[in-house]
Amino acid sequence: MQKVKTSHKGRQCKFPHCKHILSIYNHEAYCHIHLGAVDKRQKLKKA
Repeated sequence: MQKVKTSHKGRQCKFPHCKHILSIYNHEAYCHIHLGAVDKRQKLKKA
């Protein structure tokens, strides 16, 4: 049985003014709500 990789407990979403505490299983810097918004911003900057 493999051990599941986890992140530190109590991490907060890095999106401005977001107070979401990230899951230990979410290895991203943003919560699920803002991850899509960050991806869209990056795509617009590249275009």
